[in-house]
Amino acid sequence: MPRVPARDRLFQIATVATTHFGRLGYRATKTADVAAQANMSTGSLFTYVESKEALFHLVFLYWFEMSSEHLPVLPVATPGEGETLAVIEAGLGHIEMPRIRAALLDDEPADAAEELREILEERYALLEHYWPLLAVIERCAVEMPALEATWFGLVRAGTYEELGRYLERRMAAGLLRPMTDSEVAARLVTESLSWFAWHRREGRDANLYDEAAGKRTVVEFICAALVHPTVGETTARSPRPTKSAGEAKKRDPRRKGSNARNE
Repeated sequence: MPRVPARDRLFQIATVATTHFGRLGYRATKTADVAAQANMSTGSLFTYVESKEALFHLVFLYWFEMSSEHLPVLPVATPGEGETLAVIEAGLGHIEMPRIRAALLDDEPADAAEELREILEERYALLEHYWPLLAVIERCAVEMPALEATWFGLVRAGTYEELGRYLERRMAAGLLRPMTDSEVAARLVTESLSWFAWHRREGRDANLYDEAAGKRTVVEFICAALVHPTVGETTARSPRPTKSAGEAKKRDPRRKGSNARNE
């Protein structure tokens, strides 16, 4: 049986560890279970990582720093105090959201509806790509006070605040529908995107919806809720108004045939 290259084996271990830490949290994850799912013995696993702490550290190296050309020295050493958190903070800090940053610098967008759509699609794409890692952070943060402070106190709060500022500016300019609280609106938008791009994948709803249709629908739904009706035709990707019951029953004198007679 051909020998699996160390690079491929390391990526496999990191992928399996991501799943376990993201589903179970830090304490409940067992190195023996990770090894078994990676089709190796626990002893073999420790030729790639020195300890469970190193395994946890590997997850973030894999998502933020590792590549086929840039591998850590094996076995991955047990990290020093604060080392894993530093990798997490640096990695999250390098995740770019250029569309909303550009929008916050522009008070007169050419098309506010398209701008909002692009911001939503940008966020959806990031959540869709990084959700396994975000699940690790969110699940393990409750067991790690420093990680909890970074994730819940800075990163998530900053994301809500940034989106809230954008919404507030566009609402004040009359480009988006006014809401009582722009930060609450930002939270509703984020949770809608997060559920479809991330959280539904963790349970029985993972395959319930078509991927492309689900993404389009959630983006269109949010746009329809927020875009001011006076912003222009490009903002109104919604069905034409249906006729009222009374209008529907009015007979067109030009109509002939059994359908017209049976109305």
